[in-house]
Amino acid sequence: MAAYLWVFLVLVGFGAFHGLSARPAVQEVWCKRAKISPRTYTGLRAVASFGLLLASVAALLNWAGSTRVLFPPATGIPAILPALFAFWIAGKALGQVASAGRLPQFFGFQDSPKVFVFTGAFAACRHPMYCGWLIACWGLILSKPHLLTVFYNVILSGYVILMARQEEQRMTALFGDKYRSYQKQVPFLLPYGFLKTQIRREGAPRL
Repeated sequence: MAAYLWVFLVLVGFGAFHGLSARPAVQEVWCKRAKISPRTYTGLRAVASFGLLLASVAALLNWAGSTRVLFPPATGIPAILPALFAFWIAGKALGQVASAGRLPQFFGFQDSPKVFVFTGAFAACRHPMYCGWLIACWGLILSKPHLLTVFYNVILSGYVILMARQEEQRMTALFGDKYRSYQKQVPFLLPYGFLKTQIRREGAPRL
């Protein structure tokens, strides 16, 4: 029971910090108190969020062995295939954003213009970064086939879906019908967009 509690608390801590610290009102208060720029705040927030996420993974790896084993663990190439695909799709997405000269906007260091990329990895699914994240986490079950891994991934998946939905609300407010058309044509998180006839033929959705 302690294993589940520790993992749950660390994940809740990550989610609470990441969600609350993203609010403009919270950013404004801390920028004034600490006398730092919004860009510095965003950088510190990113480091802290990443640290909490790593802490959650460390807690999982530390406690997983004390919970039920679901099946024999995989080793070698099969065990790392999900991680390789996750790195590919996330790297592809980041490369596209970088090529568009929009990395500062993508990571929140600049407010505008907002980035809207809909080709390449973003034609496979609307959130390739989140997709890669989830693939890597669920793929961990192959090498860590414990009940705690499933518990961790269910909670993390719920939080990622919530973040993606909130992000889509902001994108819809910014781009209106253009983004709604994109939503209708490209899958949400599962990367099967390339299987669609139109995307396979044209390489990108019509907007």
